[in-house]
Formats: sequence, C-alpha cells, structure tokens
Amino acid sequence: MKTDRLFQILYILLEKGSVSAPELSSMLDVSVRTIYRDVEVLSLSGVPIYATQGKGGGISLMDGYAFDKALLSDEEQNQVLFALQGMQVADRHLDGVLKKLGAAFQKQGTKWIEVDFSRWGRGSVDSKRFDLLKNAILQKRVVNILYCGMSGTTTRRAIKPFKLVFKDKNWYLQAFCLKAADYRLFKVSRIREQELTEIPFYETFEDAPPLDKSLSSNTPTIALRLRFSPSLAFRVFDEFEIGEITKEDDGFFVVKAIFPYDDWVVNYLLSFGTGMEILDPLEMRAQVASYVKKLSLHYKT
Repeated sequence: MKTDRLFQILYILLEKGSVSAPELSSMLDVSVRTIYRDVEVLSLSGVPIYATQGKGGGISLMDGYAFDKALLSDEEQNQVLFALQGMQVADRHLDGVLKKLGAAFQKQGTKWIEVDFSRWGRGSVDSKRFDLLKNAILQKRVVNILYCGMSGTTTRRAIKPFKLVFKDKNWYLQAFCLKAADYRLFKVSRIREQELTEIPFYETFEDAPPLDKSLSSNTPTIALRLRFSPSLAFRVFDEFEIGEITKEDDGFFVVKAIFPYDDWVVNYLLSFGTGMEILDPLEMRAQVASYVKKLSLHYKT
C-alpha cells in the first residue's frame, strides 16, 4: 500500500540520513519516478523532506525533524515500536532507530521484549552467520555454503537466499539451490561454512513453496502415541497442543502427535527418561530400545 511505502521512506531516512532516489527505488521495488512522487506527497503533507542534486546529493529530512503524532494513532505508534523491537532480535543495528522513534512518539519504557536465539556459548558465531545471511537476502547476492545433511555428509552449494524463518526452536533459510536447481530449506545451524559472493540475483521467488510444505517434503514424519508420568505434566503442556493430550484417570497423559522421522526424534524421546513410554508404533519402541542398548555398551566399564 502507498501509505506503508511513505512510512518506509520516512523510516529509511531517519535511519540513514540521506538516500538517493535510485537507492530508495531498489529498496522499495518501485520506479524512481514513483519515489519522486512519494517525496512530493510527503512534502505536501507537511513533512520537511527535500532532494538535492549532484554528487553527494540525495533525499533527506530536515535536521531535527520528528514525526507529527497526528500521523499515527497511539495504538499504531505502539505497534510500530513493538514490531521494530521484535526485528531488533535479528538486527541489533535498529537500536538507534528505536531511540529516534521513541523520542518522536514521546514513548517511555518501550523495551518490552528481550530475546536471544543464539545457542549457549555460541552467540558470536550465530550472530555472524545470521548477519551474513541477512545481508545476502537484502542485497540479493549468491552465497556459497558447506552444508551438513541429516546423515552427516557435507556438500558444497551455491544458493540464492530469500527468507530466514524461525520455527519450532530452529532457524531455517529458504533459498534456491543452484546445485539442485530447485527450492530448498536449510537448517541454519547445519551450515558449516558460508561465503557472501559478489554475484547478484534478481528473482523475487514468488513461486516458492510454502514453508510448511518445504518442511514436510524435506523430512519424513511419523505418528507416535506416547504415555507420560504426571511428574512430566509441565513438559507435556509446554511441548504439545491441547488437542493432542488426553489425561487418564490415573493422572498419566497420553499424547498422539506427528514427529519428524530422523535422528532427532530418538534423542528427543530419550530426554523424557523413564517418565515416558512409547505405546505405538512398535518399531519405534524397538528403535529406542536398541539405541539405549548401544549407549549402555558404549559406557560399559
């Protein structure tokens, strides 16, 4: 929508100070002519925005400009700040923009969320990996990666990344893989090496499959029926949907749920210890029992 684009222009100018019309055109995926029309609309609305020509010129806001509170309702101002705070989880560089908008909206105490998706002891590594992938997406540049599959085999791939997604405690990268000549979903923690190239790409990937379809197509699933001790109620209700849980008369819980069928599921089930029993299917009971025997032999003294 045009109104959203006008606000985006203001946000970009508050962050960067001055931006050329071609740069704004590329960022917002519209023509340069449309950018100049938007600048005119903002100017007619009373926003002190101006354009300078020649080397070092660009589109800028007058020094000291603050948003007119009438542009957004109080609720809309809060929504903008909350959204940016959520984005700040992935982009620490937004801190300055948040301060400017908080001052412009005259809002205090807007630091309502603090989230850290990095693994314990791996914050620096995860942040660098995430920043590189984020920049590759925004700049539309090919990335070379060394990727470790579920079997432990690594392959080198050139990919065109277009979306980072956080789902079920994990970051995933949706990309077009040049090796497979198809869309792929990569688990970010399995990317062992990554290199941002200077090779640009121009696709918008509007025909990319939905995330859930990508997840289901990449990983086989299995339906399990599990029985949990009352002592594990806190995990049962944390990790399963209400519709998947049945409480029995003796206080135990029976859960019916779909799981990804890979090495992860065995380790996940073992995390419940003896407080959980696999009821169905029998082959999963046998698989977990076999794994436990191997562990026992491995640590036998």
